[in-house]
Amino acid sequence: MLTAGWVCQGEGRNVPVYDAESMTITARRVDRIADDFKASMEKLKGIQGENPFGEVEEPDNPEPVAGTVGKFTDGMRSEFDAAASRVSAASTALRDAVNAMSEADAVAADNLTAKDL
Repeated sequence: MLTAGWVCQGEGRNVPVYDAESMTITARRVDRIADDFKASMEKLKGIQGENPFGEVEEPDNPEPVAGTVGKFTDGMRSEFDAAASRVSAASTALRDAVNAMSEADAVAADNLTAKDL
């Protein structure tokens, strides 16, 4: 999933050379990761139907275990949602970078003159 090639430019310095097509492919792959997070989040259901813990209660907290498991499930769903949002933002950043690179390439091509060639 590497989006950059490497070009050696004197004295051992490596400078990344980014490829718009590879970055676009990577952005699509990142989108799939976000979709996977969302799909996983939907699978987190908590306790449904009859409580497998029965009427178990914590002595210091009379709230039933089912409520605690529900809060844990809500927290996990929130974490998956946050991860999906961050991964989607990374994909958007990649697409924005590709667009900026494409625009810069188009401007550079327009600025070439016969003398430059």
